[in-house]
Amino acid sequence: MPDQYRNKNLLIIVIGLAFMFALLYYVFGSTYEGIYAIAKVKNIKQIESVDHETNEKVFAVKLDFLSGPYAGKTMETEHFETPGSAYNLNLEEGQTILAVAEQQEGQLLIGVDEHYKSRQLMLLAALIIIVITALAGVNGVKAMLALFLTLIIIFGIMARMLLQGAAPVPVAIVSALAIIIINIVIIAGRTRKALIAGLGTLSGVILAGLFGWAAAMALRLTGYSGDESTFLQILDSKMDLRGIMISGIIIGALGAVMDVAISIASSLLEISLANPLYDRKKLFTSGMNIGKDIIGSMVNTLILAYTGASLTLILVFTMQREDFPLIKIMNMEFICTEVVRSLAGLFGMVLAIPITAFIASVVYTRAQHGSSSPKQPVEVE
Repeated sequence: MPDQYRNKNLLIIVIGLAFMFALLYYVFGSTYEGIYAIAKVKNIKQIESVDHETNEKVFAVKLDFLSGPYAGKTMETEHFETPGSAYNLNLEEGQTILAVAEQQEGQLLIGVDEHYKSRQLMLLAALIIIVITALAGVNGVKAMLALFLTLIIIFGIMARMLLQGAAPVPVAIVSALAIIIINIVIIAGRTRKALIAGLGTLSGVILAGLFGWAAAMALRLTGYSGDESTFLQILDSKMDLRGIMISGIIIGALGAVMDVAISIASSLLEISLANPLYDRKKLFTSGMNIGKDIIGSMVNTLILAYTGASLTLILVFTMQREDFPLIKIMNMEFICTEVVRSLAGLFGMVLAIPITAFIASVVYTRAQHGSSSPKQPVEVE
């Protein structure tokens, strides 16, 4: 029997790694698309500055194209850099870059776009997958597979449906349900624990979405939360930005809520097995006590995650306190949106605790009562 499990786990690891590496190569391994191709800097030489006020430097750059229709050819272009600017590429001979080659009005235009980072990103992602597999074995592979499938649902299905005009909130709820089912089944299997965690997660996510919708209506949020929203509206004036904002709240809350629900469901399962004579009330109380400890750490996790992502903006506001006093900041549309996003995630996460604990207390006590040979209770502090 152990050999069968070992072979099954080995098969899961091999197939899972093959799938993930193939997907990584598909995402990061593209060498040519449209006007973009990979090139190597063959030679770079500074020529006279064109703007003495800004001291902008102009470089003549020779590029060896490595992919695309111009692969094998060497072409020359000009590259501009401003001393002290964070946007400078600081090109050197031998560097691999992402180049632009575009035909305009019968003339071929060549340019330098970015450092070529895809290959390094692919190697870093592969390294993380290997480390997780080495440390966690088949469970690590399952967790990474669940993550990859989640990203496929969001980027490959949900995003396309939204762009095709589907209602954002229903699409987000269905996508969240699919993500919950995939993650719970892969991580916890087809068990009572998985069912309890799934129901708790779905309830918490829906409550987070309802909180976000109510807050958006009360605060009259339009969904214009940044340059991306404006650009999206320009591309498609019919896009429901408020609905997309609420959809983002639902998807954003999913990870934290799922973490809490699985923790509660798993903990109560162990308690019920150790104490088969525990009644529903005792099991529910244990779940709430565990949940209180989880809240303390998860609240910090959520808030620090959002704060870390906005650190650059926080520094800008701090440097320009006269132009952006606190009363101005707390009434800006995108700031209010981020605050609502954080509060909605907390709301769904906190309410998922009693919901999951209640469902678990009902399911586990029924299972214990239906057992033909109950075990003797074990005292738990």
